[in-house]
Amino acid sequence: MFIAGESLSPGVLECPAWRGCLRLHGQPMDQASISFAADRMLGRLARMLRLLGYDTDYSPRFTTAALQETAREGVRTILTRGHAENRFRGLTNVFSVQSELAPAQLREVVERFQLDTRSCLWTRCTLCNARIERVEKATVVDQVPPKVAELHEDFFRCSGCGQIYWQGSHVERILKNLAALLNPEQ
Repeated sequence: MFIAGESLSPGVLECPAWRGCLRLHGQPMDQASISFAADRMLGRLARMLRLLGYDTDYSPRFTTAALQETAREGVRTILTRGHAENRFRGLTNVFSVQSELAPAQLREVVERFQLDTRSCLWTRCTLCNARIERVEKATVVDQVPPKVAELHEDFFRCSGCGQIYWQGSHVERILKNLAALLNPEQ
């Protein structure tokens, strides 16, 4: 979904396209405390949930045993594709998506958990799941392309992997794509 250096920044409330997407100062809504762990078949879904601001643990190396342990701890809801009743016997915080396609999977999860899809956009890194924080332009100017540094004033950095984000020209396109994914009949 995103290429390093071409991702979006959170909290730019001055941008009309982002108005209403985030609470004041980019603070997440209570509903963003919902957290997931996605199995290795759901990498695209995990990235889309992170884009929406939801804490979503994911690794292509996750084993069923590791996810079972996570489910037993009860902190995260396990998202899986397949026969959850066999793999996660007796565990209630497991949701098995039915679709093979990531957009439909996202719709399933949003509907099942009644997720707020606007309030916390771009508050988590889609690459590593850590929080994204505003940084001074001077601290990242030598880490972005010169044209980007020239055109943009607001920059953000992932607190985990260090990925730098800014509001690129593709904000509107991504918002339209999200709207289409979540409301396919419109």
